Amino acid sequence: MILSWIRKYLAVRSSKNLIRTVRGVLKKKGELLAPREAEHAEVRIEACERSIEKGSLYEIRTSRRALRLFFENNLRTYVKSRIRQNAEAIAVAVLLALAVRAFVFQPFKIPSGSMLPTLLVGDHILINKYLYGTRIPFTNILVFPFSEISRGDVVVFKLGKNAKESRKGVFYIKRTIGVAGDEIDISERNVFLNGRPVPQTYAGDYEPQNDGTSPAADMYRQTLSGKKFDVIYRKGMSSTATGQINFPLVVPEGRIFVMGDNRDNSYDSRFWGFVPVENVYGKAFVIHWSWNRAGGDISKMVRWKRIFSAIE
Repeated sequence: MILSWIRKYLAVRSSKNLIRTVRGVLKKKGELLAPREAEHAEVRIEACERSIEKGSLYEIRTSRRALRLFFENNLRTYVKSRIRQNAEAIAVAVLLALAVRAFVFQPFKIPSGSMLPTLLVGDHILINKYLYGTRIPFTNILVFPFSEISRGDVVVFKLGKNAKESRKGVFYIKRTIGVAGDEIDISERNVFLNGRPVPQTYAGDYEPQNDGTSPAADMYRQTLSGKKFDVIYRKGMSSTATGQINFPLVVPEGRIFVMGDNRDNSYDSRFWGFVPVENVYGKAFVIHWSWNRAGGDISKMVRWKRIFSAIE
């Protein structure tokens, strides 16, 4: 009983799919067919539909066979080959993937330890490219922004025109500390924003990640514009103001001031100044893969707990 039902179900489904295919050809290419061919097609379609209504497995199979024979002899040339269909499907998928990468999300691999402990070397992240505006292809012009860059955002960017030649075209990832109009000052391990210290509390020793980049450090929990995140200071270092920029300073319009969470091991705005807003490519929001090549065997190389974790 069950076997009979399955056979009938499969026969009906096959007939309906064939009917849809033939009707699709008639709709798109009907003007190319001789009137007699179109009439024969309609007759065979009606025969298939009547057999489905009657529910006789024998009649369903017989009418389907007749319709398929007519299709193969008269309409097959009007249908795209399977190779062409697959090629077009692959082309569409590639174009969609490129569009998503260009305008929506883009992968990025963490190359250094400047964002420890938030991001580790070997973290693979996604950046949201449309949040701050969609970039017109081959330009730095941004349109349709959903949000402005905020203090505490982890952003991916390129340096401005004044960057050294070796630094041009290189992507960086840092945390936004100040936006246009903010006054920034640094004293010892404290960052002052508009005259007030950014709140931070000591969180103990930072545990190195055994990846060759993790130093012995003190870890602090900071709060910036409601965002909570951890930063580290190398043990024995009493100041994080090392760099080539004189403080205090005010962030100009159209610029942001960024720093790495690894405060004593980060090449950032303390050295090369402000980042133009139009050079920001997106906001880092999730770690989709993470592994430590220095971890030994494969079971220790993959950092399973970090996969699909949000970036604070």
